[in-house]
Amino acid sequence: MIDESAWPRSQPLRLESVIVRRGPAEILRGVDLTFEPGRRYVLIGASGAGKSTLLRLLNRLDDPDSGRLAIGATGLTSLPVRVVRAAVGLVFQAPRPLPGTLLDNLAYPHAIRGRAVPEAVKLAGWLDEVGLDPTWLDRDASALSGGERQRLAIASALGMGPEILALDEPTSALDPSSANRVAAALARRAESGLRTIVVTHNREQAARLGDWTVRLEAGKVVDQGPTAEVLARADESVWTGEEVPR
Repeated sequence: MIDESAWPRSQPLRLESVIVRRGPAEILRGVDLTFEPGRRYVLIGASGAGKSTLLRLLNRLDDPDSGRLAIGATGLTSLPVRVVRAAVGLVFQAPRPLPGTLLDNLAYPHAIRGRAVPEAVKLAGWLDEVGLDPTWLDRDASALSGGERQRLAIASALGMGPEILALDEPTSALDPSSANRVAAALARRAESGLRTIVVTHNREQAARLGDWTVRLEAGKVVDQGPTAEVLARADESVWTGEEVPR
């Protein structure tokens, strides 16, 4: 059982002078950034700007080469990794489901954290929330399309009830209707206190997914502010390509 109470709730999540290197290259170059409670954040920037690298730091899939991340006054490295990952969910752009059914995929994160597995009706509700058929619990997850796998991963992450949820291109494989359904689900969860941090290359979805936008360029924060204002200042180079996974 994870002692999830060790996570300081409702505190700012800060990056302080963060540097990440890959060989001789600096992927993040002295990033100072604060993610406040009660906000929905969007990260934008051209390919290679460092957006996906930054997301990986938030739940300690990677740690910075220098600088620190902190939740309130507590450095993330002083907390058990499993406590951090229970509080900060992370959904990748091309998630791979676990072997088994959709039910298995939704139940597994609870089981490994020592939580009671929710009843099937609740699991089905999470599928419906992101636009998946709630009768699909017994379907083999390997048969899902790319967009359906994205939505299953989001449903699973939302079901864990994280305080912060980071998502890398969560609507990239979705049709416009499904993308809007997911954006609406995240907005509803944000009203209940979920802090979202979303990477996107889609201008329309950026406007829907966040109220505060951060622009990265070559590993540095070059602009941030209310989403409408940052998007108005962003040139077309921001929306080109997809960041290469690192």
